[in-house]
Amino acid sequence: MPCARPDPSDRELPAALRLVAEQAARAGGQVARSCFGRVSSARLKGDHSEVSEADDAAQAAIVASILAQRPADAFLAEEVLGLPDGPRSWPRVTNERVCWVIDPIDGTRNFLRGIPLWACSVAAMRGGLPLCGAVYDPLHDVLYSAGGGADGLLLDGQPQAPAHSRAARPTGLNPKPVVGIPSSPTGPTAAIAYQWLERFVCRSLGSTALQLAWVASGQLDATLSDNARLWDIAAAWVLVTASGGRITSPEGAPLFPLDVQRYAGEKLPTLAARAALYDQLLPG
Repeated sequence: MPCARPDPSDRELPAALRLVAEQAARAGGQVARSCFGRVSSARLKGDHSEVSEADDAAQAAIVASILAQRPADAFLAEEVLGLPDGPRSWPRVTNERVCWVIDPIDGTRNFLRGIPLWACSVAAMRGGLPLCGAVYDPLHDVLYSAGGGADGLLLDGQPQAPAHSRAARPTGLNPKPVVGIPSSPTGPTAAIAYQWLERFVCRSLGSTALQLAWVASGQLDATLSDNARLWDIAAAWVLVTASGGRITSPEGAPLFPLDVQRYAGEKLPTLAARAALYDQLLPG
């Protein structure tokens, strides 16, 4: 029996969605940037994380940007979905439908305290896999994106060399890898984080998406997260993978495919690293 020919629309879909993600991340980032340093109050969510009207406004801008081009798609977002013109009925999240996974301000705690380390993260998923992703750093106007085609990681729309082969760093640096760790390591990842403190130069930036984007771009050698959610990692998973890096659970298990239809905000502990370092970081 002959093999079925691939649908050209499926081949072209990730690249088309990447353009939508890039535009949406920029739209949300511009709104968030205009609010930075001007938020007067915040509220606590059920998990005691903070949120403000800036998160809501940035998310509304992201959703509106996507809906203008993809009105039939579904959404999974960190904050309650809404638009300036009022409530609407959202398409049901299924694994067969394109689903947009959004974190309007990843690093809200930094954002509300005036710390300039936060990002807007936008990914499109289908069949349990992230197809494309965009992570936008609004304060530095840097957009990391990937998905579709053979360009790999894009920085402001321009292809980048794989992180492991990039020669952007000066010679004579301390050879110890520079890695990102959780702010307050808990659970099984705590033991890994304490091992890293002994072996590596450690940083904790307060934005999972941004730390992962920096692994993809080669600015960090690895990063560990113990309390990431899907909206923190979906876009950056595409970036790290496209750059030639590895991104899995801390035990080395695949993060995807994931059943978005059943996902309810569960934690997704994550380990990402440049390929040459990855095997040295697994426990055991």
